Amino acid sequence: MTATSQIECAAREAYVDGELGALESAAFDRHMESCAECRLEVDRALRLRAELRGGLTRFAASAAARERLLEGLPRPTASRAARTWPTRREWLSMAAAASVAAILAGSAALYVGAPAPEQDWAVAALNAHRRATLSGHVFDVASSDRHTVKPWFGGKTAVAPVVVDLAPAGYPLLGGRLDIPQAEALPVLVYKAGPHVVSVFVRAGAGDAAPALQHRDGFAILAWRERNFDFTAVSDADAKELDAFQRAFSAALAQLP
Repeated sequence: MTATSQIECAAREAYVDGELGALESAAFDRHMESCAECRLEVDRALRLRAELRGGLTRFAASAAARERLLEGLPRPTASRAARTWPTRREWLSMAAAASVAAILAGSAALYVGAPAPEQDWAVAALNAHRRATLSGHVFDVASSDRHTVKPWFGGKTAVAPVVVDLAPAGYPLLGGRLDIPQAEALPVLVYKAGPHVVSVFVRAGAGDAAPALQHRDGFAILAWRERNFDFTAVSDADAKELDAFQRAFSAALAQLP
């Protein structure tokens, strides 16, 4: 391994933790194309993080615990009323109670402050889209023919995506790519919306869900569910354009058998 490769491999942990800038992330993506060890370690780390997040459990303090905590606080008495300063024992009691309260409050804050899975996914999809566009590697298979793009994904991911032709609606298909926004490789369909690139991440889903739009850092993220697929479209196109794209996508999808 060359000295340059060793330096690039050293950035692996920062890449997984999302600490690299957009250009650095794009450079590391290019490095992974020729480094099997980094691809393996990044995939392993992302899978482990997903498993850990999925196993988080919320523990809420019960009313009984709250009552016990309050009972542990010193109660005023007639003899204490004349004093203006707590005794050493009272200080220790109050300090212990305050520590327990701080731990409980901190635990609740950690849970409440943790991003919801949907928000976590939106950020991951946006970062993957940005890495792809900044590196210039927006597709692995370049074709406007859905009959070429769909078979290309065969055996490469656990999800076999549906691919629709949106050229008649003004959104030509550019191709497709494999991406790893979180723990597993996913198919991404790539379309053109005027001067903008639209990445459509495809995951397995259940049932239908109406489109939900988010804005982050000048990008629009539109997620919806139909035909047992979760679709997430990411682009720097404006919300109106992305909404029109989604309606065209759903209309074309409805025409498939």
